Amino acid sequence: MSTTRKEKLAAAAQQDLNKRTKKEWIEGASALKHERFEVAGALFDCKEDVLLSQQEVQSRLDAFLRPGTAQKEETLNVDSES
Repeated sequence: MSTTRKEKLAAAAQQDLNKRTKKEWIEGASALKHERFEVAGALFDCKEDVLLSQQEVQSRLDAFLRPGTAQKEETLNVDSES
């Protein structure tokens, strides 16, 4: 096995270690500096057995806690040539 393939496998394994289930993220809400109910609300539409990375959870939290922000960004990017 080549060194680069070993490195890729190690990186993939590390990524899987950083992913957690919905329940684990809710129980560890303090690590995200949020309340359990906030994390639960952000992940309400996720299946129980799906593994989520911290980045995925954080983006869902941002969208859940600040729903108007995403909409405002969309309206600012509208092409206004008339």
